[in-house]
Amino acid sequence: MSMQNLGKSNNNSEINKPQNDFTNLTVRKLPEPPEAPEEPDMSSIYLKVYDNKVDDLIKLLAKAAGSKDGAKIIKHLPGFEGKNAVKDLQKHPETFIKNLQKNEETLQSLLDLIQDSKLGDKLITLLERTPAGHALFKEIADKIENELSEYNDAMAQYEDDLSAYEIALDEFINPALLPQQDEAAVDEIIAEAEAEAEEEVTAEDAAAAALAAEEELLASEEEVVVDEEVNADDQIISDEEVVVDEEVLVDGEVAVEEEISDEEVISESVETDSANPSS
Repeated sequence: MSMQNLGKSNNNSEINKPQNDFTNLTVRKLPEPPEAPEEPDMSSIYLKVYDNKVDDLIKLLAKAAGSKDGAKIIKHLPGFEGKNAVKDLQKHPETFIKNLQKNEETLQSLLDLIQDSKLGDKLITLLERTPAGHALFKEIADKIENELSEYNDAMAQYEDDLSAYEIALDEFINPALLPQQDEAAVDEIIAEAEAEAEEEVTAEDAAAAALAAEEELLASEEEVVVDEEVNADDQIISDEEVVVDEEVLVDGEVAVEEEISDEEVISESVETDSANPSS
């Protein structure tokens, strides 16, 4: 791999790395609170469940007005104000029935007080002592529960959603509260992370090895060039030494020849002298 290609490979890995990191990010979103169901209109429900039962209610009140406890409660009820209202109720309950049926606002106030007040609870307890009173308020209670069944179901679902929302909100605010994952899942996540890390290390080692090999190759090529230059210089020096040696040998031979020539001259001279003794 050339240095240029290696650089491109490293650049590509650096470009792709942030993208891979971003793909592993988990975006945490603030949980949204659930929407509570709309509160029922209880006044309308009371009017509905007491429909066709107003006359039964007034007749029970007329009977209870004859007792001391009944009279004390009834004189505080809407539609029964006045000094002689309790006595008139005992004598002419039909008149009160007609008045309440004509005046829906007064009837609604009466039913709200009976169903949603402490005074109403005392009155219901008093009226339920009779079989007719017990039957009436049991029927009314069943009708109210039936009317509220849809709302109660919606409210139960809302409470479940609200509990889930509160847990999710706590987890969002404090991630340390996140539920512990299954050990097998955790081991799998750790194994995947280790494998990814090992792949990254292997890739980095391969790139480093390729770079080292290329640098070693370049260094070897430079050494070969240097060796060739050194060898060439050595060859030149050797040639020069050979030339010098040859010159030295030539000079040596000349000197020897000169010495031999001198010796020959001397020898010849001696021989000549011997041949010609002096007379």
